[in-house]
This record gives sequence, C-alpha cells and structure tokens, in this order.
Amino acid sequence: MEQPGQPQVRAQPKPCKMNYACEACRSSKIKCQPGSQPGICKRCSEFKRECVFRTGPRTRRPKASRPDAEALPPPPGPSQTFSIDFTMPADEDLRDNFDDLRAKHERFIENLMISSEDDELETDPVVISPSTGRAFDFNDLSVPTPEFTTKSRPMGNLGIKPRFNLDSAEKLLDSFRSMLPHCPCIVLPDDADVRSMARDMPFVLLALLAVTSCSTSLQGHSLYDEEFRKILGLKFVAGGERSLESLQALLIYCSWYPFHLRPKNRQLMQYLRMTVDMVQDLRLDEETNLDLAALPPERRETRLQSIRAYLACFYNTSIYSWAWYRQNGLKYTPWTAKCCDTLENCSSLEQDHILVWLVRLQYVLNEFEELHRSYKKSDAGDQSEHHRQLIRVGLEMQLREYQSKIPSHLSTSPSILMASLTSDAFISASPLMQTVRPRPEDGTALMVDPAKLQAVTYTTRAFLEYVSNLSHAEMSRFCGADVTRFIMTIILAFRLSFPMPFCPGYDYYQGRKVLDFGKYLTKLSTFEDNPGGVTGEGGIPKKTGKKADVVTAMKVVLGSVKASFDRRSAALEAAVEENNRRVRLCPMFDGSLEEYLPLWEGEQRPEIAISSSYAPSSHSANSSVPVPTTSVAEGVSVADPSKPMLFHDLWATMTMGWATDMDENMPQETGIGFGGEVEEYIDLMGVRGVSHMG
Repeated sequence: MEQPGQPQVRAQPKPCKMNYACEACRSSKIKCQPGSQPGICKRCSEFKRECVFRTGPRTRRPKASRPDAEALPPPPGPSQTFSIDFTMPADEDLRDNFDDLRAKHERFIENLMISSEDDELETDPVVISPSTGRAFDFNDLSVPTPEFTTKSRPMGNLGIKPRFNLDSAEKLLDSFRSMLPHCPCIVLPDDADVRSMARDMPFVLLALLAVTSCSTSLQGHSLYDEEFRKILGLKFVAGGERSLESLQALLIYCSWYPFHLRPKNRQLMQYLRMTVDMVQDLRLDEETNLDLAALPPERRETRLQSIRAYLACFYNTSIYSWAWYRQNGLKYTPWTAKCCDTLENCSSLEQDHILVWLVRLQYVLNEFEELHRSYKKSDAGDQSEHHRQLIRVGLEMQLREYQSKIPSHLSTSPSILMASLTSDAFISASPLMQTVRPRPEDGTALMVDPAKLQAVTYTTRAFLEYVSNLSHAEMSRFCGADVTRFIMTIILAFRLSFPMPFCPGYDYYQGRKVLDFGKYLTKLSTFEDNPGGVTGEGGIPKKTGKKADVVTAMKVVLGSVKASFDRRSAALEAAVEENNRRVRLCPMFDGSLEEYLPLWEGEQRPEIAISSSYAPSSHSANSSVPVPTTSVAEGVSVADPSKPMLFHDLWATMTMGWATDMDENMPQETGIGFGGEVEEYIDLMGVRGVSHMG
C-alpha cells in the first residue's frame, strides 16, 4: 500500500519485443534482445555494430520436399561490414625536434632586426617566394598540422572500432549525392565508393554517413553520430589537427546538423566556431595569388577545394548568425568576392555556381540585417534616417541585380529559389522575421511599411506553396540553411495572420485571406501514411507508420504550430463576432424600451427621466448632441444641471444617447496573437465610419 507523501515511482517502459533477429545476431545464432535505443538491439549497441534488419523473417523451406515443388533460393547471407581507420597527429618529442625548434627561434629573432633595405626585402616574410620556404608564424611553434607534419598514429587502441554495414553505407552515399546541391561544400568524384573513400577520405566519409543516416532514419543515426563526434574531439582537440579534410568533414556535419531536433542544444554554434578557427589557421581567409591557370592540375584542384571550403564556411556561419542573432565569425570582404568570381570562372560544375550565388544572396541579407540592428541601437546617432534609407535602397538594388544575373537553370534550384524569396520578404518585413517578439518601442517599427507588408503576403504564400508541393524525399534533402529559411518564413506567415500594434495600417484580414496559412499548415503537417489527417491529442496530426526521420519530426513540430494557430484564430474570430454582435444591438430589440411601451398605449406621464443607460454622456454632449437649455419651447426642461435631462418628445426620450453610449461601452482592445490588439470604432450616426486599428 502506498504511503501518502511518498513520491510515486514512474513505471519503466517495457522493451519492445523483437519479432526477428538482426543480421549480426542471426549469423552468431544467438537471441536478439532489444536495447535501450529503438531499432538497435542490445548486442549491437554494446559492440558498436550497425544493427541491420531484413524486411522480414527469412523464407523457410518446406518440411517435405516434393518433386513437383519449385526450388526455393537459398536464404540470403549476412551483409558485408567494414570499418574506418583514422589517424591523428603523433605527439612530438622535443628531443627529436630540438634542432628544428632552435632553428625556428633563431630565424624569428633574425627577422626582428632590420639592418638595411636590402635585408628588409630579403627577410620580409611577405615577399618570400614559395621556393625559399614558408613564412614564419607563431602557429608553427604550437599547432602541428598534417599539411606540414608527416608523423601520425592510429586510433585503433582508443576503444572498440565500430563495424558498419557496407550495403547500407552505399545507399547512404548515393542519397548524399542528391543532398549535396543544397549546400555544395565538397565535390565527390563520380567513381567514389565507400571503400575508396574509407581509404582516401575516411573522416569525410564518416561525416556524410552521419548526416545522411539522420535524414533517412533516426534509428541508425546514433552510431555514426557518436563515432564522428569522438573522432572530431580526438583530431581537433587532442591532436590539434588542422587539415582541409577535417574542415570539409566538419562543414558537412554543420550543413546538415539537425538543430531543429535539438532546440536546447547549442553544439552547432560550437562546431561553427571550430570551422572558423580551421579556416583562419589554414589561412584560407587571407588574400593570395589566384592565378590558377599557372598551377599544375593537382594543385589547381586543391586550391579550388580550399576556395570551396572557405565560401561554404562563410555561408553556414552567416545564415545562422542572421537567423539566431549571433556574431558572425567571417565577414564578407573583397577577398570573398574575388573567391566567388574565381570559382565561377574556373569551375564548370553546376554545384559550384549554386554555392557562389548562395553566398552573394546571403551577403545582401547580412548587410540588411546590420541595417536592421542599427535601428535597435539607442546610441546609433552617427547615421541619420535619410542615410539609412539610402543604404536600404542601395541594398535592394543590389539584390535585384543579383537576381537578374542568376542563370535560369540555377534560379529554379530549391536552395536558390528559397534564398531569393526569403531575401525579398526580409527586405520588406525584417522586424517580423526574427525569433524574438518585436516590441513597439524598438526603432525597427520605422522600417515597416503597411503597403509593403501587403505585398510580402504574396511572397510568403509563394514560398509556402513551393515547399508544400515538395515530396517527403525532397524535403529530407534540406540542409540546415534551407530549414532555417523555412522556419523564419513560418514565423513571418504566423505574424502576418494577426493584427500588429506597431503597424496599425496593415490590413490583417486581407493578409489572412491571401496567405491562407491554415491550409498550408494542414498540408505541411500531414503525414504520407496518414492522408486523412487523423489527429491525436491537442489536434496534432497523428503519425501511423513506423518510419522516423528528420522530415517526420519536423511535421510533428508543424502540427503543434497548426494547433496554436487554430486556437489564436478561434480567439480572433470570437472577438470579431462579439464586436459585430455589439454593433447590431438596438433598444427596440434588447428589451431596454419595455418601460416606455405604456406611453404608446395612451398612458401619459408628466415627465420621464432618462435612465442611466440612455442618459447623454459627456462624449455625446461634446461631439454631436448640443446641451439643451432650460427653454420649454424646445421640448426640454432642466431643473438642475446635476440632474438628468428630461425630454417631452417621446422619440428623443427613447433614443437619446444609446448610440454614443454603446460606442463608449465597447471593448477597445482585444489581445490576440503575438501581443496584438483589435480596436474597432463604430459610429452609428454615420459620421466617422469604421476603422480597424491593428
């Protein structure tokens, strides 16, 4: 019997029953037991083996073979597995490199002293030719990099080496090729397979397997993800490795990192800072000679890979700093523009051209974000409003120029199309495309134009129309930048569907009619295995199948957004209906004139005092109805100004003051949506008309 006051122990969920064994347990002929993670058995989880199940149990042969029975094929054997061998820089022994370390210090001391102009030219590290050696840097004394270090040691003795399924890895590699155009941070050779990449680019292979497994199924994602983070820590932190392969692998991991599945986890920003550190340590952000025609083919390809990695790093850090209000580690410089031009002119690959235009569009977005932040700074007195308007017009012209120069076959690619639509919307509605709630006291209200907001509704609808028509497989290829733009557009559409206090001129009713946001939320949150839209608790669409991937998780989140949108829409409609009901009130129908009905039947009363409900208020006396005097000829007699006015005219007695009192008694504001209000002033006398204040 439970004692009162004692905390109740939550019952542990029972493990799911395994209907059939995985390949590893079947080949070992042992019982396959469920593990702590869904979709992974206990034994595979302990031995860090990819747990692979067949589509069903094996076909069994008949007990008694008949001569006329067809010969069944033998049961399929277990799939092949492979492991990835990694190396990390070996710890240097100071006794072995003592002479080299002393020579570096002597050279550094000699470079400190300049005796003449000739010595200055000879010892200047900037003018040292590549044939004489690389310029000295303090990083040479502390950070060993594989670019200039040959010693390395294997990682096999650091723990259990995981075993991956070869067939599964080949499918993931093919899926990644279709994902790569969304963020082309690397070029994969056409003949590259799992075995060759495991030999030549093992860290890049592990990174793409980690991100692709998350896009296709969340069950098998943990093994690749844990292994990648472990190897990254050993290479970057313990070994101090700074190489182009490590940078490419980390860029792949950051580009498709499922941050929307881990909203409270800020590891993505840490990984992005690591990419910026690698770019700076490898000097990829420093201007050098870009005469690629004079380089050998191998060095030319390596140089293009470096430019591609630098631009991809800038693109990823810029998109996340724009969306989440973080400091951008890399700035758009003339060197960045030169790299874009070089990659566009020297590469014939379509994905390289996509990367170039994504960087240029993001640059305009970053500049406009800086202008948006300048409105929030209270001490930003160095720029006048006229100066800001000129900057705004110039950025808009720059965006239109970029959009006109994008080739037609690239303008329809998913990433460029979504980036272009997002840029159009952000230029006109930047205060609404942010994760924090906009405040009327901020200076960003000066950037909002009601006419432009009405035009933004059509741009937002075009974005939602495009994304809602994509299939499940196409949405699974979205990179983190695409998902970020999608989230910011959902926020914008949500806010455009309700009144906004800092923009009273915006017609939210017309905006709701154009957007039809509820229809798109229903379409985006409906699962393919639940076309009927069966809902669960809270009105959220329910998933009926067993498949779980990034798109499925995103649809669950959109279902929650739809439930919130429906609640706020119901509250808005109820408030409007209540206002309309109050407008339709009349003393002839609400029963307030029952006390005057005897007068119509012939009963006479000397004087009838106006009730408090219809006594003329100060508002009516000051605006449209003059205060009567004590003249009896006008049909009004007032004994005392402090007493209510008396009328001998029956119609004036019944109707005086009811319209203006209703105008005063109506609720002037209703909290709806993101702190918005609805204020509706009604003049039943036909003087002022109707005005909606948002």
